[in-house]
Amino acid sequence: MKWKPPRRQSAILIAAAVLGLLALVLVTCQGARGLHRARGPEYAGETASWLKAVRKLGGDGMWLVVRGYHPGDDAIAIASNSPLSHAVVLDLTRSEVLEAIASGVVVTPLEDFLRESHRLQIIKPNGWTPERGAAALARAKSAIGKKYDLFGIVGVPSSERFYCSELCLWSMEIAVDRAGPNHVVHPRTMTRYGTLLFDSKERDKKPDFQ
Repeated sequence: MKWKPPRRQSAILIAAAVLGLLALVLVTCQGARGLHRARGPEYAGETASWLKAVRKLGGDGMWLVVRGYHPGDDAIAIASNSPLSHAVVLDLTRSEVLEAIASGVVVTPLEDFLRESHRLQIIKPNGWTPERGAAALARAKSAIGKKYDLFGIVGVPSSERFYCSELCLWSMEIAVDRAGPNHVVHPRTMTRYGTLLFDSKERDKKPDFQ
């Protein structure tokens, strides 16, 4: 009788193959075009305006979606051909964000996060209230230290790991552990689950919120 690998192992092997295929198409993808790293003192005013927008429009448990400057952002943007690459849960009270990155779920100062972003969106999850937002934030904090869900980004999710947008939806108790590439939630699709309150567009040195 021919040996068959366990279902989970088969899924991981398939996911690995998909990741390999993604690597092959990176060079032909529109997202592979260069991104100017708009960082430095000349952009301080623009970053300050983004911070003002978050403090004015945001709330605990809301989501910030960005195009970041880190290598992981580049990989996601290139592989998905998208102008957005990352999503986080906002802790407005403490001026922090909770994010799932390569090292796992961590807490990052809000200003540092904005400074390392090329574009910012503020999204209010469907059904958000201050009470639900507080509960979502508490749930997201319970995931601090969890590992990154690498295979989740190709449709083989783990209930004990998180990728960025998966953490955001999970914090609001939206079902995320559904297998299959069609169930992967990309940062660019986060407006399907909430209302866009602000979009800075790409950095251009000009303040985007008064």
